[in-house]
Amino acid sequence: MLFVIFSALIFGIPLIIQRYKHKIPLSDFFSPIVLCYATGILLSILNKERDNLFFNVASWISQISILLAIPLLLYGSSSIKQISGYKRLGLSFFFASVSSAISCFSVVWWFKNDIISFAQVGSMLTGLYTGGTPNMQAIGFALKGDPKLIVQLTAADALVGGSYLVLLTSIVPVITSYVLPRFKKPVIHDEVISTSTQIKMERWDYFILIFFTLLWLSVLLGLLYAGDLLENTAIILFFITGISIVLSFFKFIAKRSSTSFTMGEYLLLVFALSLSIQGKWSDITRGSNLIFIITAVSMYGSIGLHLILSKLFGIDRDTFLISSTAAIYGPPFVSQIATVIKNKYLLMPGILVGLLGYAIGNYIGLAVYYLLITY
Repeated sequence: MLFVIFSALIFGIPLIIQRYKHKIPLSDFFSPIVLCYATGILLSILNKERDNLFFNVASWISQISILLAIPLLLYGSSSIKQISGYKRLGLSFFFASVSSAISCFSVVWWFKNDIISFAQVGSMLTGLYTGGTPNMQAIGFALKGDPKLIVQLTAADALVGGSYLVLLTSIVPVITSYVLPRFKKPVIHDEVISTSTQIKMERWDYFILIFFTLLWLSVLLGLLYAGDLLENTAIILFFITGISIVLSFFKFIAKRSSTSFTMGEYLLLVFALSLSIQGKWSDITRGSNLIFIITAVSMYGSIGLHLILSKLFGIDRDTFLISSTAAIYGPPFVSQIATVIKNKYLLMPGILVGLLGYAIGNYIGLAVYYLLITY
């Protein structure tokens, strides 16, 4: 009976948070995933023993949920081909991604003697600031990161990322207007139309997507097991990401991309909650100051480098702000910043480059990891 109640909590709490996130105080600054982590920490305090039924159930759910969340989030990747019509935004996002990789690598390499899992930290931060939280979670899973380390990084990002969000909605647009040129809308341009948002979300699609994803994941894991590669979770992430992107170009998946994204977000929240339950509050707070410093310097360093590159290559203010938001926070926050700067023209392409971040962030993060352990 307790097993059923505990499982219901893990799956039910994220559903409530996702559905009523706009009614939750400070939801603009503390995203649903941060709220799930906070709830998980409270539950971990109540569950004092790590090796018991509740801990094992949370561990099992976290592994399954992240394996399903990655493909479901990436099934909308086919729409990124429309970015070709927004070359300056694509270039700016490229600068943002490169800046994140350089900044995170440099900062973590500098502190490599002060933190044991420095390569994992650098890799997860790179993924985080290339596409958002899903990348960090996926990379942390792939590299078998300690749950408490992932929670520490999430907590640090909630504070650091929250501070930049406040600046983005206040003084950053004003300051960057003195550094970068004004945005000029092209006279002739084909508007991007999101077909996925026009498809009515059917409940039957949930079952279809889950069944199809479980089917090909089972085949993939079976093949990796036969090749004695199942223990290499980085390889698993590499293949899952690639296969998901390829599948997104099939009409069968593309027309359900809106549904799959919603479901992927929900499973990511389930992962966050179940993962945080596995930690100990005393372990989570230990060493968090250094993690906070590394996170802050990495994020603001990447923003600074992105701004310099944008200035050198003549990227306008609005394009810089939208691409920076897409890289650091992912698609959900693009609409908020587009509203602040009063530029709806870049709203849809901004969301698309955010999806691009989901697609490439895992690869860039893993590349930084292997560079850090090599040098």
